[in-house]
Amino acid sequence: MRIRSTKPEFWRSERVALLSWDARLVLKGLESYVDDNGVGKDDMALILGDVFSRDMLANPRDTLARVSASVSELAEHGFLHRYEADGTRLLYLSWWDSNQRIDRPGKGRLPRPDGTMEYKDSEIRDSVASPRDTLAPGTGEQGNRGTEDQGNRSAPADPPREDVEHICTVFADLCQSTATNGKRPTITKAWRDAARRLIDIDGRSVDDIERIARWAHADDFWVSNVRSLPKLREKFETLTQQAQRPARQQQARPNRDITSGMSLVASHQRLYGDGA
Repeated sequence: MRIRSTKPEFWRSERVALLSWDARLVLKGLESYVDDNGVGKDDMALILGDVFSRDMLANPRDTLARVSASVSELAEHGFLHRYEADGTRLLYLSWWDSNQRIDRPGKGRLPRPDGTMEYKDSEIRDSVASPRDTLAPGTGEQGNRGTEDQGNRSAPADPPREDVEHICTVFADLCQSTATNGKRPTITKAWRDAARRLIDIDGRSVDDIERIARWAHADDFWVSNVRSLPKLREKFETLTQQAQRPARQQQARPNRDITSGMSLVASHQRLYGDGA
């Protein structure tokens, strides 16, 4: 359990006013339950044990029913997102970075819906809430639900694009091959959006994107610092410039090696003669 803050806007929010009083209380409890990344295990036993342990002792059946209903209500209204990653059922609280300021965030242990692990690394800037999604390795979200104050209608998913899917798959393969635990990251809407913007807005070709992604994952520094497609897009220009350096350095290196070798030969001759 962690100390969290509540902004005054929470109590005046029209969106919050749509929730039952039970759901509002459960939301505040979940804020303390989740980690500094806004993620927690979607395990009712853990939630009840951490947040409502005394209520469970006094009235376990009613407490379980009310908290379960409230979590479902929060998901339906877009306040949290329920999903699975590597077989673990998780929940993520929407608008986390806006609602909670974490000065010294702890290291993330569970992935957000977009696959990121650390506070402020995520590309999520709105609710990603939907009915429970199964985010199996290599698959995307099964459908996002809008979170306007009125309506809460499901938004139609964009049709898949072969070029975008190819980039996402290649990058997920690279991340898995360079991960210390061998886990494959989840391909999410944020990844697809980043791939699409690289092509449509930034004017990058699929071949160039794949080439830079492979270079980054072969580089000792960037392999641990570019672990998502949004991050790849953010650093693409820098990566492109740095990817060009090794070729120039490699061309110059033989000359330096020859010069160094000739110097060693000259020194040897001065000390020992020609060896005749």
